[in-house]
Amino acid sequence: MEIALLITIILGLIAIWLSWELDKLKKLHLTDKKTLEDRIYKISVLRNVSEKIAYTTDHERVIDIVMGSLRNFFDYSVASAMVIKNNDLIFKAHVEETVSHNYIESVERAIKNSLEKLATKIPTKIDKRIYGMPINEAYKSTYSSSFHVPLIVDNKVLALIHLSSTHENVYKKDDMDTLYEMLEVASTSLSLFKQTLDTEKDKFTSLLESINDGIFMADNKNNLLLINNSCKKMLGINQENVNFFDIANELPDLDLASKINETVVNNKSLAIKDFQINGIICDVFIRPAGNEKASIVLRNISEYKKKEAEREDLTHVMVHELRSPITTIKDSAELMISTDTLEKSKKTKFLQIIHQQSKKILGQIGSILDTAKLDAGKLTLQKTKGDIAKLVKEEMEIFTPQAERKNILLKLAVINNKIPLINFDAIRVAQVIDNLLSNALKFTPEGGKINIAIDYKAIPPKVDGSSAMEDFLSLDKYVVVSVSDTGAGIAKEEQKLLFSKYTQAKNAPESLSKQGTGLGLYVVKGIVESHDGRVWVKSALGRGTTFFFTLPADITTPSSLSQLTRTVN
Repeated sequence: MEIALLITIILGLIAIWLSWELDKLKKLHLTDKKTLEDRIYKISVLRNVSEKIAYTTDHERVIDIVMGSLRNFFDYSVASAMVIKNNDLIFKAHVEETVSHNYIESVERAIKNSLEKLATKIPTKIDKRIYGMPINEAYKSTYSSSFHVPLIVDNKVLALIHLSSTHENVYKKDDMDTLYEMLEVASTSLSLFKQTLDTEKDKFTSLLESINDGIFMADNKNNLLLINNSCKKMLGINQENVNFFDIANELPDLDLASKINETVVNNKSLAIKDFQINGIICDVFIRPAGNEKASIVLRNISEYKKKEAEREDLTHVMVHELRSPITTIKDSAELMISTDTLEKSKKTKFLQIIHQQSKKILGQIGSILDTAKLDAGKLTLQKTKGDIAKLVKEEMEIFTPQAERKNILLKLAVINNKIPLINFDAIRVAQVIDNLLSNALKFTPEGGKINIAIDYKAIPPKVDGSSAMEDFLSLDKYVVVSVSDTGAGIAKEEQKLLFSKYTQAKNAPESLSKQGTGLGLYVVKGIVESHDGRVWVKSALGRGTTFFFTLPADITTPSSLSQLTRTVN
């Protein structure tokens, strides 16, 4: 009996313990379930906040989004924030329960004091914005519970959120952790998006700086938004920080502010052609860029205008140069056709005239075609191993009759008798020699002298006391050909331009300077450079002129000369 009673008591105790444990497990399950549900809810809210702030760098907007989500987690009388933006402090308070002005002011003081401790320096001007329930002085004027959490991005305090309540002991550590977590999400999102924008901005800036056109952007309130270095260079602006008026001052004839406003208002592009900026000819394009902004492009067309002028010059030169020989050919042919009894000697003379003038025309056309090939980088050479001294002698013999008619002594000197055979294009090099001899005969007065010299040597760093040849220096050996005359000479300032297109010596007699297209030395330079050689001139007024050109003796050895043909300058 007693044993049965004892067993009953033990079983009863076990049942009670099991019931207690079961209740405990149920409560624990409910607690875990509630915790899990709260966590899922928190994650969903945080995700929603993250999505809303994912594509903004405006931290004031981020604070607004976070504050709009606070009521999902907290009870509060007033949710406040203070944002540092530009040169202002923005104080925002959302009143959930009616409070007094003293309450709001005490919250504002508390946030500002905390912000001053966290931030290095805060603005003094405060923009206040109060939302929600109306303020009523009859209500409790101070808060009993509060806490705040700052928004920190890239180690910089941008804002602070403050929650307060008229009730005591409302907030716990978990509440602070939740708000901290929300602001951490906001901070991470702002930082990542800012990094992405900075990366894209760097790419855009790099692209902008690689463009030769001058580019800047401004709004219709005279604010400069961006400018590239090409634009600064065009405008002659050297300072780092540039504003709208710095640009406007460099473009006084453009009325920049008016043109930008016109573009923005009409939403229509403007184009100003052939506008002069510091001696540069530009086309100016002003295009609407949205949001009351306009982009301005300054396109330097000086080179285009120069080439356009060169084309016009070429046309005039060719008309002038071709008219005379064509007229001569035409007149000679007409005389031969119209005169049946023309003597054989006169007929032969007219045929010689036609032949000479035809050669002149072909030579001029050849110069133009060679110039075009050089400009396009399409001049081709047919190199073979040959005797440069023999070629010079042959070309000199062609000009001997012309020299004799002007009583000019034409002399050849082979300075080094061991001149080797070298690889060169005989036709092209003959063209170089012909041009130099033709010029020497043209500008040497009757009774003068022309000396042609051929040497084989290494080119020293200095050809003479004034010419910089360091970049050209190579101690490989070269064949050096020079043509010297006893003409009037060429001024030093003109020597730099001799190898440019359409250039002739200005001190030459007018009757001589008008003969030719001004392309000969340009072609000479191109041909010599194509052989990895170099051409230069040495001259002084009243002391004659000497043109030199070199050809490498060993073309199997790489040479740096191809980039370095220049005059003595």
